[in-house]
Amino acid sequence: MSPTNPTATAEPSAADPDAVRADIDRTRTELADTVDQLAEKLNVKAQASQKMADATHRMSQTAARAKASAPPQVQHALAQAGARMAPVAQQVSHRAAPHRGKIIAALLSAAVILIVLRRRRAGDQS
Repeated sequence: MSPTNPTATAEPSAADPDAVRADIDRTRTELADTVDQLAEKLNVKAQASQKMADATHRMSQTAARAKASAPPQVQHALAQAGARMAPVAQQVSHRAAPHRGKIIAALLSAAVILIVLRRRRAGDQS
């Protein structure tokens, strides 16, 4: 709005179709960006995956620092243990892959049961 013309707005005039089209395109782009941002915030699976990747990265960095600061004898023992365990770990992972969903469900169920039992015990002691 201008002080001299209270009905004037920042909107393009209807007489200029190119300006109206440009405004519509700009609005569509802004709306698409907003929808993308909302979809990203609501994508719990992607957020969980990102947090898991971040935690894995931090854990591997911490392990690497700990290994590097260990005495040479410990580093040698870790290398030998890793060489022996790698095939076993790969075999276990391969065999467990088809049952991954069941394993996760069982672990979550066990965690819920433990939480419920601890809360009950805490309530009984009060």
